[in-house]
Amino acid sequence: MADSSMTEILADGLSFEDEEFADASVETDASALSEKAAVGSKKKSSKNSVSVQNVGGTGKQVIEAALFAAGSAVSVDTLMKISQKSKREVRDLVLALREEYLSRGSGIEISDLSDRFVMQVRPDFAEKVRDVAPKELTSSQLKTLSIIAYHQPITQSDIVEMRGSNAYEHIGELSERGFIDLKPQGRTKIITTTRLFADYFGMASSNTADIRNKMVEILRTQGGQSNISRFSPEKRVVVTEMYESLARMCGMTNYKVANPYTPSEADQKIISESNILILAKGYSDKVLDANPAFSGQIVEVSSTTFKDLMDGIVAVREMLGEDFPRLGKAAKADENIKDLQELQEIYRKKALLIQSKANPATEMSAKLINDLGIGISMDGILVSPDYGKSSSGKKIPKGTVIFPTHKSQSGNLIKRVCEKYDAVIAGLKEADKEKREKKDAQS
Repeated sequence: MADSSMTEILADGLSFEDEEFADASVETDASALSEKAAVGSKKKSSKNSVSVQNVGGTGKQVIEAALFAAGSAVSVDTLMKISQKSKREVRDLVLALREEYLSRGSGIEISDLSDRFVMQVRPDFAEKVRDVAPKELTSSQLKTLSIIAYHQPITQSDIVEMRGSNAYEHIGELSERGFIDLKPQGRTKIITTTRLFADYFGMASSNTADIRNKMVEILRTQGGQSNISRFSPEKRVVVTEMYESLARMCGMTNYKVANPYTPSEADQKIISESNILILAKGYSDKVLDANPAFSGQIVEVSSTTFKDLMDGIVAVREMLGEDFPRLGKAAKADENIKDLQELQEIYRKKALLIQSKANPATEMSAKLINDLGIGISMDGILVSPDYGKSSSGKKIPKGTVIFPTHKSQSGNLIKRVCEKYDAVIAGLKEADKEKREKKDAQS
């Protein structure tokens, strides 16, 4: 990418392709999960509550009793406290117990969940004892839980849309039992599974990707369908005018553009019908106040540097999750991240010969200067944006070097970043030139 042609190339932004994506529709039946959950382990309580007073017997007996009484995973630290044994001794005793159960062909097993252990019914005996196992979760509750687990983080409004009004009751019960966390966001709540959920299904990890894989595995092994993505409503994405080019960098074509900051009636309708809103960093509260009907998720994105744009692409992909292939194009997103990395390197090389140090007037100025690798000093050349006041009303000193901030919401983001970098580099190079000329005049 030659410097001489950079402006012309960037005027139109990076290349984009348009492509539509079809939904995959595969049915699932979470009722199979109820059988797994009903016999997966003895759930006498959703809380680990083991008395440590007046406990007799050997360390191995104490640990065995603790695992039995807990009904869910118990940490190594808890077992150390109960048994008065070291970490290594606890592990050795648990391993010995596991071997004992295996050697006698017991219907009970002890599973290692990485610094936690759980005593549970062996999977091959699950069907035989299903009728006598405690059924703490109904089939309907488990179906709701499986959808939450697979699609998390997911909004309460999306769950209700998928499962109907009964989902409110399910969510309340699942939260009370400790299987899910509810975090308020605007007029709705974001739902995720908990560590207890992972323990319940015998998962060593509570990582979202691992949980999704486990859900698919459970459904397959118990005769259910392996794909539960059909339960998810199609994501409806809205971007601000400024971030339309970011959506296209992600290979997206199925999105709408609206102004969430000072929305018209038409904008509010578009936003209220969306699941995901992509906007400038720091404006979530203002946007939620201006759009009371919106109950989806917000992706806040900065656009000062090339790194910001790369992070923005990643953030959009993560937010869309399993829906990204339907709305975006991974190959196009990866290609644009690579091009942004190349542009970043080009500008850093341009800045290598700058001798003057810079004094950033704002946080935005500092981000630009740091990304270019230019030295910073309180005695350096003052670098400031082209606005006189910050959004909070703070007066910004006028710098020797001024870069554009593009107050309008339109325009390609890559071109806007390049213009900021060009202004900073050109201004500091001019400062270097003036210093040299002054030095020559004095000599």
